Amino acid sequence: MTLILAAAFLLSILPPASAAEEARWRPALPGYVYAFPRDHGAHPGFRTEWWYFSGHLKAPQEEGGERFAFMLTFFRSGLRPPAPDDPPRRSRWALRDLHFAHFALLDVRAKRHRHTERFSRGALGEAGAEEGGLNVWIRDWRAGMERDGAIRLAAEGVGAKLALVLAPRKPPVVHGREGVSQKAEGEGRASHYYSFTRLAAQGELTLDGRAFRVEGSAWMDHEFGSNQLAPGQAGWDWLSLQLADGRELMLYHMRREGGGIDPQSSGTVVDADGRARHLPRDAFRFEPAGTWKSPVTGAVYPMGWRVRVPGEGIELEVRPLAEDQELSTEGSTRVIYWEGGVEAKGRWGAESVTGVGFAELVGYAAKGRPRF
Repeated sequence: MTLILAAAFLLSILPPASAAEEARWRPALPGYVYAFPRDHGAHPGFRTEWWYFSGHLKAPQEEGGERFAFMLTFFRSGLRPPAPDDPPRRSRWALRDLHFAHFALLDVRAKRHRHTERFSRGALGEAGAEEGGLNVWIRDWRAGMERDGAIRLAAEGVGAKLALVLAPRKPPVVHGREGVSQKAEGEGRASHYYSFTRLAAQGELTLDGRAFRVEGSAWMDHEFGSNQLAPGQAGWDWLSLQLADGRELMLYHMRREGGGIDPQSSGTVVDADGRARHLPRDAFRFEPAGTWKSPVTGAVYPMGWRVRVPGEGIELEVRPLAEDQELSTEGSTRVIYWEGGVEAKGRWGAESVTGVGFAELVGYAAKGRPRF
C-alpha cells in the first residue's frame, strides 16, 4: 500500500501533465502475467513503484535477546512516461525518475522508534532501480537479489545500521484477481501487487554503537501502477501477519471521506504450503480496538485491532509493539503516517495461533495527508 505515498509526493511538486502524456502511462489491467525474476525489477512504463521490506529480528540470548522490528522501503516515481521514440539517455545527469526511501527501526524492549528518509533525483548513479531483476538503491541504502534468490538489504541512519540477508521460504504470492489489486472502482484504478510473505532473515544490526547478530522473519511487497485512487478516498489501513504455524494474512481497507470502507478493499490468506486465497471486502472484518493520539502531530490513529475472517475460522486480536511508531517524511514523500510492528494472538479454526506483523495507517494527520 505504500505505493500511494509516491504518487502523493509527485502530486505535491509537479505541474499537471498533459492529457496525452497522462495517457501514455501504462494502467494496471487484468490479465497481467508475472514472470520472475523479471518482475522483481523496475517497470518504467508505470508511474509509481515501490519495494517494501519489514520484519522482526531477535539477538541471541547471550547478547541480551533484544527484539527489533524494522521497515525499509524504496520508491520510484516516474517524471514522464517513456515513449518509443525517446532517444537513449547519454548523460548521467538525465532524469527519468525520482527516488526516495524510508527506514524505521523499533527497539521493542525500550519501545523506542526511530526513522529517517532519503530523496534523490538519481543523477550520476546516486540512486536507481534496474529492470529485469531486483536492484534498487539510494547511495549506500540498497536492496538487491543474488543469483541464488537471496535478498541483501542495507540501510543506516539515526544511530542504526542494518545489514541483512533474506531467504524466501515460499514463492511469490500475487494479490487480487487476474493479476491486479483493485484500489477503487474503474478500469486502471489498481496496481500489480505481489509479496514474499515469509523470508528468513539473518545479519547484523548496530544500534548506537552496539552490534547485534540478529535473525528472524521478514516480508517483502512489490507494487507498481499508475492511477490507483479515486476522488473521495481519505486513506488506508493495511495489515500483514506472519503466524507461528507458517500461515500469513494480508488485509487492507481503503477509507472514504466522511466514513465508510471502499468495497474494493480486500485481502489474501496464505497457507503454510504457499497456496493463496483472495479475500473480497465482505469476507473479513478489520476493526479498531482503541486509539492513540500522536503528541507530535495530534493525529488520532486506531490502535489495536480485532480481525475476523469467518470463512476461514480466523479470530485474532492484534496490538502494536509500541504505540509511537509514527513517521513524518517532509524530506521525501511529505506524508505523515503510522507504520509499525504488531503482534497477534487468537484462533484459526480449532487451533490457537500467535504471530507478528506490521500495520500501516495513512490519512489520519490533518497535515501531511496524501492528495487523492
